Amino acid sequence: MAFDKKYQNFGVIKIENGSVHLYESQQNFLKLNTSGGTPISAQWAGENVIVNMADGKARRYTLQQSFTVI
Repeated sequence: MAFDKKYQNFGVIKIENGSVHLYESQQNFLKLNTSGGTPISAQWAGENVIVNMADGKARRYTLQQSFTVI
């Protein structure tokens, strides 16, 4: 599975207070579960989101709470 297309189509990712928010509209967003690490950047990679962490690791999120370390 992948994120709903509405998030990718809107295209806005914001890091706020150590959390990654994927926006579907100006007011509505989905918060990624980034517990155990501090995100420093995030970007779309096809249907997935790549989040670079402060500890040097990169995570590929396929769903809100599902990621693999790459």
